[in-house]
Amino acid sequence: MAASTFGYASKPKTIEVPLQHEQVLEVVCNDLPVNPLELTDIFQQEGVALTYYRALAIEYYEQQKINESVSVIQTGLTLASQTPHTQPRQKLPLLTLLATLYMRLAKIALDNTKERQEHLNSAAQAINEADRIHNQYEQSFIVKGNLYLMRQDIKEAARSFDMVLEKRPNCIPALLSKAKILYHNKDFKAALKSYQQALMFSQGDASTAETRLGIAQCYAQLQMYDEAKVALQTCINMKDATNAAALILLSAIEQNESKAATGGPIQQQASLKSGLQHMQQSHYADKQNPVTLNLLSNCFFFMNDMEKALRTSTKALSKGTNNSTKAESYYQLARIHHKTKRFDEALNYYRQCLQLNPDHLLAQFGIGQMHLQKEEYTVALGIFENILEAEPQCVEVMKILGSIYMLTDKKQQALGLFNKVLEKSTNDTYLLMEIARLNEEKNSARALEYYHRTLDIVENEIDGQSSSTIRPELLNNIGAMYHRQGDLHKAEQFYSLAIQSCDELTKDTTENNDDANDSKLTITYNLGRLYEDRSEMDKASAIYDKIVDDYPSYSDAHFRLGVMEQLNGEINEAIDHYKQVFETDENDTKAWIMIGQAQSENNDKTCKRSFEKVLKSCDKDDLYTHVALGNYHASSAREMKTDKQSSQRQEAYKLAVNFYTQALKRDPKNAYAANGLAIVLAENNNVDQAKDIFAQVRESSPNNPCVWINLAHIFVELKHLSQAIVMYENALKKFYKDGDANILLCLARAQFMLAKNNKDSETMYESLLNTQRACELQPDDKSITYNIALVQQQYAQLVSDLPLVTRSAESMRKAIEGLDNSQKLFRMLINVPEEEHVHYDRKMAEQRERYGETLRTQMDRKMLEQVQHEEQRESKLKDVRLRQEQREAKRRQDELDKIQAAEDERLRLEEERRKLMEKVREDNMMMAQREMEMQDDEQVKKNRTLSKKRKGKDGDDDDGIIYDDEDDDDDGAGGKSSRYDGHDSGDDDQDGDEDEGSKRGKKKFRSKAIIEDSDEDSV
Repeated sequence: MAASTFGYASKPKTIEVPLQHEQVLEVVCNDLPVNPLELTDIFQQEGVALTYYRALAIEYYEQQKINESVSVIQTGLTLASQTPHTQPRQKLPLLTLLATLYMRLAKIALDNTKERQEHLNSAAQAINEADRIHNQYEQSFIVKGNLYLMRQDIKEAARSFDMVLEKRPNCIPALLSKAKILYHNKDFKAALKSYQQALMFSQGDASTAETRLGIAQCYAQLQMYDEAKVALQTCINMKDATNAAALILLSAIEQNESKAATGGPIQQQASLKSGLQHMQQSHYADKQNPVTLNLLSNCFFFMNDMEKALRTSTKALSKGTNNSTKAESYYQLARIHHKTKRFDEALNYYRQCLQLNPDHLLAQFGIGQMHLQKEEYTVALGIFENILEAEPQCVEVMKILGSIYMLTDKKQQALGLFNKVLEKSTNDTYLLMEIARLNEEKNSARALEYYHRTLDIVENEIDGQSSSTIRPELLNNIGAMYHRQGDLHKAEQFYSLAIQSCDELTKDTTENNDDANDSKLTITYNLGRLYEDRSEMDKASAIYDKIVDDYPSYSDAHFRLGVMEQLNGEINEAIDHYKQVFETDENDTKAWIMIGQAQSENNDKTCKRSFEKVLKSCDKDDLYTHVALGNYHASSAREMKTDKQSSQRQEAYKLAVNFYTQALKRDPKNAYAANGLAIVLAENNNVDQAKDIFAQVRESSPNNPCVWINLAHIFVELKHLSQAIVMYENALKKFYKDGDANILLCLARAQFMLAKNNKDSETMYESLLNTQRACELQPDDKSITYNIALVQQQYAQLVSDLPLVTRSAESMRKAIEGLDNSQKLFRMLINVPEEEHVHYDRKMAEQRERYGETLRTQMDRKMLEQVQHEEQRESKLKDVRLRQEQREAKRRQDELDKIQAAEDERLRLEEERRKLMEKVREDNMMMAQREMEMQDDEQVKKNRTLSKKRKGKDGDDDDGIIYDDEDDDDDGAGGKSSRYDGHDSGDDDQDGDEDEGSKRGKKKFRSKAIIEDSDEDSV
């Protein structure tokens, strides 16, 4: 093994495998082959014992290469089956290890998946084969018990472990597994006893850390938190694989303690801080731990960093191996979507959480909020009542439930809950300030809100004693937040109030004078920074001078005085201020760095010695200094341009790479070191590697404009021009507000290259526009003028080369105008006096001007062709349009003719019908007339007969009446009117009878006429 950077070497772990002919194969464990067949083939050829297969498999397993470990075991078992002299019991250790490996793979696989079930079945097959060989083998019982646990068969698992413990009570794996079962059954005291027995028998066994972790969990469940923390701390100190789990459990206990009101605000703050630190340490120990990831997501959520919270909880979900952890991941995802107003996704995640863990109260809380948002108050009411039943002291639930009671007109119940809330409400100023601090970076407005709330509580306290000591810090923090937001007026007000508060503290008491004076010093310094930002340098300088006089060791004041001098160009005076810090500390890292910066700004090569002083005498791990020295050597290499200096240039580049690499070793996420390294690689033609680094830096440091620009440069070198254009455009918008001439020129160049490659005149025109924008920003730069002329000429060329059917006369005229302007610019550039230094090639300008003349002649000819083509095309289009109009006119006329013919036909039919009806009506009238005449004739005859009968009788009037009635009855044609008329005119003469008969005939005629008309209509 090669020696380390510090000159030390350590012997790597090896497996010495005896081979034939007294030879030995040394297998270096930290350099195992990717494919284990390279070793197992040798083992098979040499007839190596099965124990070495097992040892090799264990090494692969410890390196998290489980599939390779399975392959080694299977190869060994296959060999054992084929070798006649191998005893079956020799296979037992391999079979139990194989079953364990399959269970490990099943644990990694997702719950309730086919893959998980297949691994469990494979494990069962291995155990069954071991049982067939030796059914009393202890390891088989232990592995079998663990298999039952994974299949949720707790009873059979416990039976397996009890059988082992009956024979050997000190079997640690069986004791630990039994403890886990008891813990699962919530028998925490019995589980604790089993863990303690395992610890007693362990005597330095590898499972000691796991045992202590189990003990700590039992203590925590028994609410013996002090004992739990001691056990966890012991576990952490062992630096075992369980370190991450112990840290996260300790963090959870401490964070819960920070919420308890019994410890006081100071203790709460300390617990919260310690809890967050341990959570961070847990993440460093195991970045794949789903419990840690869930807690980190929770932390990011409260910091309002939803992007990180979402990413972390998603990762936790993918790494979770049990329902409880996955349920928590779903809950984190749900409330992130809830916070970002994606309610449908939030509701789905809440439900998935409750499917895995129906007792998850916070998920129930979220579901209740969803129903409130939908105004489904009845459903929400039931949910929150269930939550309050489970957590009767929860103030937040009481508030929400009280609001729901008011919305559902249950005012008395609402009043009762609100009274309970008032009894439990507390104003914890320290916790409010801690939350504000967590929000300072991501959500300054929310941080200010918390600070102001805390200030209101402090100001409204009656005695003011409990929070008076935090008032200066609180006012300073509020001022600093306004300062950061750019509201310098308010910032000055709060800084001044903070200084007054410090003076009041020192006046009223002598107990905390040192703290108050320290706070006042910091606040005064902040006030000086404010005056700097407001460009009131005299006030700032006066404050810094006063601080330096009163506190000569306060180095920041010296630094600010030096920076102010440096900004004024007084480099030597600035260095003098920095050197004053050496009176109190000659190895002050920052002072040497500031001196090196000033010297570098002045192009003083001695800056190298200043930076080297930092690494030699002050801080060998200082990141800034490593990057600064990398920049120095890279800059020196660029200055060595001659061939004679090539070896020195390469040496300088190597030094630059070394310093950047050292910085990245100390901080893999250092964007400046990575950016510098990528630039050096690109300058040495390692473009692909540089691109990968730039991409990583951009992801980790998205607000660094240099990375975006450098990555775009790399895309140009790789001919990925479209990607380069996007990068340039995004950088311009995001960082420079489209106002940086150099970036505009880079963008125009990439567009120019893409347009030439693709023969795309539109992209070339965009290149022209961006070049002109750069010229507007730097109108005196003649190289930009040259670029404008060149792009205009190329644009004209591309338009000219387009086919007749694609281009237009208008685009040709536009291109010719640009070409004419290009010629003017080239002539102007050619005529620039020789003594004037220019950044373009004069001869190339002359060549371009001559080419422009040729191109102009070609375009005149093509313009004529284009005009003729468009005239011909327009003429053809006119003919086509005319024919279309004629066809349309004919179609419309045909339609009108059809309509007119239909109308004429309708009128003809109407006329024929009218004539027919008229004829029918006349015929009916004639028929009625003939019938009437016939009836009149009959009546005349009848009347004459009656007259003769009356003259032949001698009776009175009564006889006449009787005769009339009989007459009528016989006729059957008269009615009451006929009888009445006969009776009334019995002695009348013949003429009277005729008149009466005529009248009756007319009545019948009218009735008949009506009937006939009706019949006629039917016809």
